[in-house]
Amino acid sequence: MKKSIRIKSNYIYLREVEDFIEDFIDNCNIDHKRIPFITLGVCESVNNAINHGNKCDEGKFVTLFAELTHESVLFEVHDEGEGFDYTQIPDPTSKENIKAEGGRGLFIIHNLVDQVSFKNNGSVIQLKFNIDRAHSILS
Repeated sequence: MKKSIRIKSNYIYLREVEDFIEDFIDNCNIDHKRIPFITLGVCESVNNAINHGNKCDEGKFVTLFAELTHESVLFEVHDEGEGFDYTQIPDPTSKENIKAEGGRGLFIIHNLVDQVSFKNNGSVIQLKFNIDRAHSILS
């Protein structure tokens, strides 16, 4: 099963993204305790695409693709920005960055998602959630 949604780069559309995610997951065999973690991880990726990728330019769009496989649920977030060097994000938990304004979004994503990868110079993020894995926060 595959689905997608395309939104303008404005935070007012995040509710539509949340509804899209929850509707998609309802058709998957996923423990309902994981839904908030999946929703948060994907929405944080969409939020980053709106803010950092598209610079809140409503003339640009964010597209979210969702796919169910036998072992996982995959989400892919595309923005129309130039990308970024995702290997150079400072650790937000280190002493020198603890009060910094940014850098927590990817930290949150990496801690909620089973597998994260980037494509197209960072303007595409892929999120993989394993169906049979209980999230470590719940264990």
